[in-house]
Amino acid sequence: MKSLYFNFAVKSLVNRARQYRSLFAVSAIGVFIMISVLMLADGMLDSMTEKMRQYYGGDFMILGGEKYHDEYYDDYTIATSQEMIDVLKEIVHGKAQVSARYSKVDGDKSLFFEGVGVKQRTLQGVNFESERALFKKFTFVEGNSDARADFDGAVISLPVAQKLNVHVGDEVVLFYEDGSFKNTVTLVVTGIFQDSSVLGMYTSYIDYKALMKLLSISLDLIDKICVYYPSGSPSQGEIQRVQSELEKRFKMFPLSYDKSDWQDYDGEDDEIIYALIPLSANISELRKLSAALYAVVALIVTMLVIIISVGISSTFRVIVMKRAVESGTFRAIGMKPSGLMLLYFTEVFVLLVSGSLIGFALSLVVTKFISRFNFSFIAGFDLFLMGGHLVPSLYAGKLVFLTAVIFVTTLGTVLFTLRKLIHISPVGALSTVT
Repeated sequence: MKSLYFNFAVKSLVNRARQYRSLFAVSAIGVFIMISVLMLADGMLDSMTEKMRQYYGGDFMILGGEKYHDEYYDDYTIATSQEMIDVLKEIVHGKAQVSARYSKVDGDKSLFFEGVGVKQRTLQGVNFESERALFKKFTFVEGNSDARADFDGAVISLPVAQKLNVHVGDEVVLFYEDGSFKNTVTLVVTGIFQDSSVLGMYTSYIDYKALMKLLSISLDLIDKICVYYPSGSPSQGEIQRVQSELEKRFKMFPLSYDKSDWQDYDGEDDEIIYALIPLSANISELRKLSAALYAVVALIVTMLVIIISVGISSTFRVIVMKRAVESGTFRAIGMKPSGLMLLYFTEVFVLLVSGSLIGFALSLVVTKFISRFNFSFIAGFDLFLMGGHLVPSLYAGKLVFLTAVIFVTTLGTVLFTLRKLIHISPVGALSTVT
């Protein structure tokens, strides 16, 4: 019986193709725009998250340790860093990369080549060998992140390389000044990566030992241990598990997703305490940006859902009214109002399914086409790009939820519209025509 309704619905849509053309277009175009916007937005946020993972060294970091004071440094440093690294490697069971870093944000930092200088925002002192998995995610236009035997390698962004007019193998001078302290170190450019975002453009990754030499700091001093999961960002459950395991061996600051909680902490000078800082805790401003982007997407989706549901239901109402004789005939041969309702409901359902499939297929084609273009020429937009390109992301859960919203709202509106129309009698149908 159900197949009979389905077959009739398909034949009705085919025979009345001109009448249903506008309804089909509304559903197909609406679904196409919604899915395309969602895929592009998710891809932009995924790219932003990946760049943040690169900048911050992974998915979470360990800060704290013991307070360290000298002429140029007054902050926490990781005490017994090798012990902490060994414990972390044991906890993550080979699922993640564990590496030490030292970052320098304050002070005047500039790279020089043949008289041309470019200021740097951040210097990341890294162990290139330990962070091999992370640097594989970088989009290198020249060279790579292979460590040099002399521990003097540097990986710089393409915009900086273009301003300096340097290429892989060239020697650059890194100058640092902070108050009365001044120093320089010669580095060899081993890699140039494409990134003009706020996180990557003026960030240089240099060998940890070279940075320590520049700053005249002991090689035992690190300010963070970074943990990176190559297979994808860990769940909150995994982060909480690592926190719990660390608490069994070290004094740990309570897990928080707001870095300022740790920054406001003022412990005793002789206290040794560590803090696990998830990636999201570092990026409160960027979280606001992602929330704003999703708000725009939600607004677009809501508007399109309303357009689809109202447009289809109101247009279908007119179509059903024009088919009054047909409805009366069905009632005359014994079809109940519920059967008539199911008949028209099946037509709308088939229309929605076919339109949604076409819209979905079209969104895949169009977003794939858009991803072929390089948008790195747009200032600041590179934060949302991978290798200069938009990379759309498709998540099954979001797709199913979006489809369910479209179907439930549209079919619900149609049912509400058809409630009175299906109770027409054969005599009423004839009087409507005459």
